[in-house]
Amino acid sequence: MQIRHSIHVQRLLEVSPSRLEALSDGVFAIVITLLVLELRVPELSSRLANDQLLTALVALLPKLLGYIASFLMIAIYWVAHHNVFHLLQRCDRICLWLNLLFLMCLAFIPFPTALLGEYPQTQVAISVYGGVLLANAVTFNMLWLYVQCHPAMLHEGIRSSIVQTMTKDYLAGLFLYGLAFGMSFLVPIISIALYTVIPVLFIFFNSRNPV
Repeated sequence: MQIRHSIHVQRLLEVSPSRLEALSDGVFAIVITLLVLELRVPELSSRLANDQLLTALVALLPKLLGYIASFLMIAIYWVAHHNVFHLLQRCDRICLWLNLLFLMCLAFIPFPTALLGEYPQTQVAISVYGGVLLANAVTFNMLWLYVQCHPAMLHEGIRSSIVQTMTKDYLAGLFLYGLAFGMSFLVPIISIALYTVIPVLFIFFNSRNPV
């Protein structure tokens, strides 16, 4: 009887990884959709459109670049998130809440993206953008660190080299986002350059990830 009770309690404390991943995918999709809503068609009268439309479109360039950078960063997190949950056979309540904490930070990305697009040369906007990206990196690494420290949640037969490679990649991202955030207070232009370079680095030089 005691054994049955323990098994029942254990099941109550566990969460289906597939259900958690489905919720996460929904949040990712909504965040990506919210990003593009900041790209609004310029409102010009038909009389002025021929003369001013091109200028108005050029003025949208900072918002467009912010959209592209944020979209790529979110896409990278989606791939990394998929890689983590691909390894999981079960989740507990702490893993659930760490994932929700990460999703909370992820859902906030459209705001600093819009802020940076509106004030691209303002140090405060650059720092807020970097701070939110750093918060995403911190919470995602917290999630992965917890998973890594509880190998019973992983599928059997996962090689330690896979776990170590993923850890190095995610810590590298944390370091780069931290560097970009720090530079936003010292040399903001370097911070903006890092926001652009980081997604490129992970897309083209993160091919070691075997998942």
